[in-house]
Amino acid sequence: MNEVAALLAAFREATGREAALWERKNAQVEPMLLGASSSEFATRTQPGPSAWDVTAWARVNQLVAQLASTNDSVGWLIVEPGGTTESDRLLARIIPLLRRIAHERDGAAHELTERYEEINLLYAISELLGGTTSVENVADTLLRELAMTVGATRAVFLRASIRKMRLTPIATMGLGDTAYPDVSLDASSHVAVRAYRSAGVCSEEGVAARDADPTLAADGDALLAVAITRPSTGIGITGPHPAITSRRLGAPTLDGVCSVPLGVLVLGGHRAGKAFSAGDRKLASAVGTQIGTAMHNASLVRAAVERQQLEREMRLAHDLQLKLLPRTSVVAPEARAAARVVPAESVGGDFFLLARLDRDRTGVLIGDVAGHGYQAALVMALALSAAAIHVQAAFDPSIAIEAVQRSLADELASTEMSLSLCYAVIDSRVGELRFANAGHPHAFRLSGNGECTRLAAIAPPLGFSDDSIEECVMTWRHNDRLVLFTDGLADARDSRDARLGEARILEVLSGMTQQQSPDDILQAMFAVVDGHVRGVPLRDDLAAVVVDRLRS
Repeated sequence: MNEVAALLAAFREATGREAALWERKNAQVEPMLLGASSSEFATRTQPGPSAWDVTAWARVNQLVAQLASTNDSVGWLIVEPGGTTESDRLLARIIPLLRRIAHERDGAAHELTERYEEINLLYAISELLGGTTSVENVADTLLRELAMTVGATRAVFLRASIRKMRLTPIATMGLGDTAYPDVSLDASSHVAVRAYRSAGVCSEEGVAARDADPTLAADGDALLAVAITRPSTGIGITGPHPAITSRRLGAPTLDGVCSVPLGVLVLGGHRAGKAFSAGDRKLASAVGTQIGTAMHNASLVRAAVERQQLEREMRLAHDLQLKLLPRTSVVAPEARAAARVVPAESVGGDFFLLARLDRDRTGVLIGDVAGHGYQAALVMALALSAAAIHVQAAFDPSIAIEAVQRSLADELASTEMSLSLCYAVIDSRVGELRFANAGHPHAFRLSGNGECTRLAAIAPPLGFSDDSIEECVMTWRHNDRLVLFTDGLADARDSRDARLGEARILEVLSGMTQQQSPDDILQAMFAVVDGHVRGVPLRDDLAAVVVDRLRS
């Protein structure tokens, strides 16, 4: 595991002592190396974990073996002796980190089964925030719902006051009669301040947790702090937290978009007595973003007195939704991709997903939520989040789509909406294209000679049926391309209400050459749409993605 090796290498650099972590699963006979400070020390310690008594073996070989077990395995941290008091103290802090890394890995499968509950939480919080113009009025409920889901026994909701340079509690849970004090933004060692300044997530446990937040972690229980943020371009922003302030405090930027911190959620004391997992951190971060967006929206409602200001924020909402979509470079270097989404309104329901599964396999997904506008955008966000989880958990396209179907079943039923979805995996090693298509009509394999072969929809869109979804396979050659688009392109209308039609798009695809890149193909597809509508407003969202695999 790269994370373990990096941690042990840093330990060696700090102390001059070599270290290696070995593990043996219950069903395994041979031990497995999880990481070492150097390859030489890994080789030197390899016989130890196979010994009947690892501690005795280490003593004979003038080494020290420290037990580092998890629920699913037994492990040993083998270290060179002769350290100073300071290096022994550092070693004592490393061991819980190593246990947490192994525990999170062992719990990954279990976390996947909990994703449905997490999506329900995000949806419930969306409804709660959507029904109020003051987040403070529902802060206690928000805190309780999040804490229950991640297993925290104590929590605090802190709101930032830039003018006073403080974080002030507006809701607490599990503290009894203990008052949670204001936190100065100059207290750089406090876990809440670190999360706020990074506009991200921080976690601690043991002695470090007690030092990072004495109120929530008085007994050294695990801590998880997540910033409540909203994205901003820094242009035309309203409300009390301008983007320039967050840049001064060091908030990160990505493509010119700055995550503006508005407050912090701090969770402590896991009811299972363990550290918070990677899944807990991701969920808390998503909730923090939801709350931050709601706080921002509430300030807009109070401040939006002119139409021009509202239109500006609508454009920002459009940009933010597009930011949810992945970069096409995620499938590089083995594949090239080009993709574009054009909502008919400020936000829409069309989306795509790209995944670099491994060196030989590239995953490509496209989805189209029935309708457009804000309701479709909400379902789109939930579907994109669920798909991003499940395509990484299962390489089988049908299993991945069925998992998305289960995750969204209640949402699609309650909103009476449907979702067409096509997920394909290009496997260049065996020369196959494996796909599952739930009601998506416009999905094609474009061969080198310009022939378009449809990826047939063998199941209805999600929301119409709970039946299993069958997987299909077709051959894939090195000069083939995958072209997926939504029905907004084929249904584009001109001023006389005439449809463009799928046949016209396929005609464009058939005329493309191997020398033209996915970007060229995408440009040609949208050019024919633009030439047909000639400025007529779109009736439906548009989305298309083109992918090819490069020669090895």
